[in-house]
Amino acid sequence: MTVAPPTKKRISPKVDLSGLTDEQKHMRLRVIRLGEISCGIRWMSDFAALLTEEARRPVRYVQVSQWVTGYRPVPEALAEPLERLALKVADQLVQQADTLRADWAKSIPADDTKPLKSLDPRP
Repeated sequence: MTVAPPTKKRISPKVDLSGLTDEQKHMRLRVIRLGEISCGIRWMSDFAALLTEEARRPVRYVQVSQWVTGYRPVPEALAEPLERLALKVADQLVQQADTLRADWAKSIPADDTKPLKSLDPRP
């Protein structure tokens, strides 16, 4: 008989948004949504790399983590690179959706397709 190793419970970071303005909180949520949509569930490292490329300045995982926890606000200087990145991601998602439609929706009426709830990252 083999015993399964204990599973390590993932620790959620403590979030304290008390030092952020409403605008900074909104930007934080937008960054989280963009990161999750563009890079998946464990998004922060890959997102930092994407943003580094878009902003043409280093953005580290630690910085992104600080934005998520509310320790620091997203710098205003990154607002424009974030917007460009968001639009590029949106364009890529549209292209991917078009490819899927072309591959799979040939015989299904458009009225018969509904979005899957499980693909929506928002609560």
